[in-house]
Amino acid sequence: MIRSFVCMAAMASLTACGGSNPFAEETDDDTEITVPEELAGNLKSVSYNATDQTLSAEIYALDSTPVTVVYARDSARDIGTYEAYSVQEDSLDRFFVAMVGESQDGSVQAGFVGDGGQFNRVLQGAYYERNGTFDAPPIGTGPAAGQVSYAGDYAGILNGGPSSADAPNVDSSILPGEPYLVSGQVFLNANFADMAVNGGVYDRQIVLSTPFELEDISLIVTDIAADGSFFGDVEVHGVIENDKGDYGGVFGGSDAAAVAGIISMSDFTENLDDETEYGFFVLTQCGLDGDAAICDNAAP
Repeated sequence: MIRSFVCMAAMASLTACGGSNPFAEETDDDTEITVPEELAGNLKSVSYNATDQTLSAEIYALDSTPVTVVYARDSARDIGTYEAYSVQEDSLDRFFVAMVGESQDGSVQAGFVGDGGQFNRVLQGAYYERNGTFDAPPIGTGPAAGQVSYAGDYAGILNGGPSSADAPNVDSSILPGEPYLVSGQVFLNANFADMAVNGGVYDRQIVLSTPFELEDISLIVTDIAADGSFFGDVEVHGVIENDKGDYGGVFGGSDAAAVAGIISMSDFTENLDDETEYGFFVLTQCGLDGDAAICDNAAP
């Protein structure tokens, strides 16, 4: 069933769409936080207010007008604590879904925006950002003295969903697809003495009435930069050196209480064709209020 829908190719990265990286920001310590082009994709800007539950975005291209588009709250598509928004001009225009998450302390947020594809191309991208400076946990000896864990929900957007358009007498070749959504769980280990991070995404599945299981993925060990950001490779779990994409993110909050990150990958399963996925996570450090249940297995 799934295979016949997934047949769209992703558009080129943001660079090919023109303009400088919109997710570069100056933090309080004058360190520039930049979302790499491999992860930003076609997304140019996002403005999200968690309190008011409002979101506007600019993506290349064809979501609506003006250039920065206000998306409508779409709670039926929420995944965990992450909020979904959507926009579609009419039944023959692309169907875009945005999803965002913000940490409990408001220090970091992340999200994606994308469609399900139309006319042989899919338009997707993702972002992360931090409010404030990078504050690493204290380094000492023993558990929870510089090596910490993070866990929580994962949400992704996958091209190739079928159209639900009510458009009688319209040839199926011009109908836009609704994107599939992907749910999962993320677990990260970070060491702020080594300044390194790695992890994985598991329990991945396409959100359908009968969930469609996807492969677990590994987030390969990579450096944490002095500004608290990181960028590394994605592999299918258990298959060594099979680079399927990239991940990246940024730590924020007091003693790095939270982390936000995004993932971009493609051609990661034999069960789909020409698949491309953007996803994100916003995680609380294990041992803090509101941490995930799996944190009971990690040092406080």
